[in-house]
Amino acid sequence: MSRHRGAVRAAVAGVLLLTAGCSSVEPRVPGCDEAARLALVAQSVPTSSYVPCLRALPTGWSVTGFDAARGGTSFELLSDRADGRPVEVRLQRRCSTTGASPEPPRTAGGRTYLLLHSISPRYTGMLLDVFPGGCVTYRFDFARGSHLALMEELFATVDLLPRRQLRLELRRDLDIELGP
Repeated sequence: MSRHRGAVRAAVAGVLLLTAGCSSVEPRVPGCDEAARLALVAQSVPTSSYVPCLRALPTGWSVTGFDAARGGTSFELLSDRADGRPVEVRLQRRCSTTGASPEPPRTAGGRTYLLLHSISPRYTGMLLDVFPGGCVTYRFDFARGSHLALMEELFATVDLLPRRQLRLELRRDLDIELGP
């Protein structure tokens, strides 16, 4: 293990230990301004050129799950208008876009796709952000009518932070290197 990778792991472990004592009822997905916590997400898919993070949660939304492990990170977001059906957000090394329709890209150098399973009676499917070294999928299941507002809120809530920006923030603020 390189010295730099060890430093990132030590910093991340320290952050996790500090936040474990301060845990709340719901899990915490790293915010886009939490470089040390985002390093954990970045290291789950070391090839990914982007890392998913949260902007402020809209009123009525909550985090119902968070798991960062080797090979990927996933979390769930739930709106009080989604009939108890959370949106599952997953960062992974690759994903299939078979059958999906291109959408305007949400990242520089990336591609965005929409794969709809149903539009009535429920709006269900998956949005995919694909970029060098990784992809983020968003599985959703919303009631018709509220789905437009919920999709807009989802896009405003989950952002994609460039890995190079995270690397610079970690170096500047914590004097550690994010590998690779």
